[in-house]
Amino acid sequence: MKAYLWLVMMLVWLGALLGGLWWIWPHLEAMRPTRDLFIGLAWLIAGGAAWLLALNLGVARYWRR
Repeated sequence: MKAYLWLVMMLVWLGALLGGLWWIWPHLEAMRPTRDLFIGLAWLIAGGAAWLLALNLGVARYWRR
């Protein structure tokens, strides 16, 4: 049960990261260095790195063979 709860939480987190990418996409297309662009990119990079770390740790803990 814990493994499936972890999986759902990871999917929700990934959805939030994709929502952040959707929000920042117009700023990336405009290629204007604004504060929103830098803050959004920092948020996505930090969130993506944390997501990858949590994915690695969760797979090691819940999906061992």
